[in-house]
Amino acid sequence: MDTPDIITLAEARTLGTSRRALQNSRAEHHLHGLYSPLRRERDGETLHRSLLRAASSAATDVASHESAARLWGFPGSMVPSEIQLLSISGDRRRRVQGMAGRRGLVLPDETTVLGGIPVTTPARTWLDLARTSGVLRLVLWADWLFNPVWGGDWEREPLATPTELRALLDRHRGKPGIRKARAAADRAKVGSDSPKETELRLALVDAGLPEPAVNQWIIDPRTGSRVHRGDLTYDEFRIDLEYEGEHHSRPGQVQRDIARAERLRAADWLELRFSSMHSRHGWLPAVHKTREALLSRGWVPRGD
Repeated sequence: MDTPDIITLAEARTLGTSRRALQNSRAEHHLHGLYSPLRRERDGETLHRSLLRAASSAATDVASHESAARLWGFPGSMVPSEIQLLSISGDRRRRVQGMAGRRGLVLPDETTVLGGIPVTTPARTWLDLARTSGVLRLVLWADWLFNPVWGGDWEREPLATPTELRALLDRHRGKPGIRKARAAADRAKVGSDSPKETELRLALVDAGLPEPAVNQWIIDPRTGSRVHRGDLTYDEFRIDLEYEGEHHSRPGQVQRDIARAERLRAADWLELRFSSMHSRHGWLPAVHKTREALLSRGWVPRGD
């Protein structure tokens, strides 16, 4: 049997490795009670995963919070400076350098195993992060959970559903960050293909413009056929909003974008294209551009 990369003292005894062997010059001490029988070079990601695997080996703790977010690949997540653990037995770990232990109500369906590491589910991880995260970040993450294709993996299944998030909110009333989580859940939408699409949608609504639909099919009224699945659309005003990421500069994509624009124009739809320059100053250029287009198509602001 191969010796694990990082082991506890109890595992060392099972493997026939003495405490003295773990304290020699070839071994490496990581955190309280966690050792590597042999020193080796690791990047931060690999070390973090190995420490989590070893620290949760007793099945009383699961990776949680920032550690779980990194394991699941939450957009923008970083390897935390401490491994984050949540006790599923109700015990709080003694605080040691490099390890943050927490306790709280953890139901059986709120944990799973990922890559051999016990971890909170994506939805529970999202809820745990609400305590230290802003509403905008929580909305971005919720949109990603509902449609985790950000980055181009179009075959991925949703990591969570709106129903699952709502169930978590209902069963964890009073949990720190619950108000922010509820506000974020109210604003999250299924179908967003990128964080920029989510940011643009939220900026438009916060500026008092109508909320666009997310990833809805545009239907040609003359033929009843599908024309295009728009990033953000105003069906009533026949306006399609497209956020063009870097991949839209590729020759093949440029040709597809031109063909799309021609189909939309033939169906009497107005296409608005956005890029990173429209996100400046809190998306004000995008808000102005969209407002002018809506007005040109007959939208009447409230109060006018």
